[in-house]
Amino acid sequence: MMEEKKFEQFNPEIRLAQEKDLAGISQLQDENLSKNISLEEKLNEGFVVVKTPPDLLKEIAVQEGITIAQLDKKIIGYLIPMSVEHGQKISFWNPFIKKIKTIQLEGKPLDDYQYCILSQVCIDKNHRGKGILEKLYKDLEERLADKYDFGISEIETNNQRSLQAHLNKIGLKIVEKYSVEGKDWYIVILDFLPFRKNNLQNKKT
Repeated sequence: MMEEKKFEQFNPEIRLAQEKDLAGISQLQDENLSKNISLEEKLNEGFVVVKTPPDLLKEIAVQEGITIAQLDKKIIGYLIPMSVEHGQKISFWNPFIKKIKTIQLEGKPLDDYQYCILSQVCIDKNHRGKGILEKLYKDLEERLADKYDFGISEIETNNQRSLQAHLNKIGLKIVEKYSVEGKDWYIVILDFLPFRKNNLQNKKT
């Protein structure tokens, strides 16, 4: 009974990041960068691969909005969507953006759809497996479903924790696999259409 009560009390605040939150996002990002953690931790816990510059974080927070999870004044999770234009400001994303232009989806170039880049999601390692990932994505879907057809991202093939979480918990789908600079990646998409329909139904009721 005590464990159930403790779980019920775990209720982080899910909201859009403000400028004062950006330092906490950067700190969590640093703590989980691939280059900053051990191989064992990468295999068991997952990792993030790119650092988002503070000035670009600020731009993204204003334009697309960064969803965060906060508990006791600490940022314990974030989800960063960004426009293609913002993605082009980080050299890491250039091969991915180029690859998107070659992919067909339902007989139509993927690049012809309206989409954002799901650039990064991260949960503090002490709070994983508690539903934060799902809450972050629920907020993002509700906010962006009317603006975009898809959210598109890539996950390194050896980042199995992140891959399985996104496929099984969130419902992203693999649409392509490709290699760049000796590393293999899955390109995955999140279809916003079901959430757009839900938003429309909610507006009618």
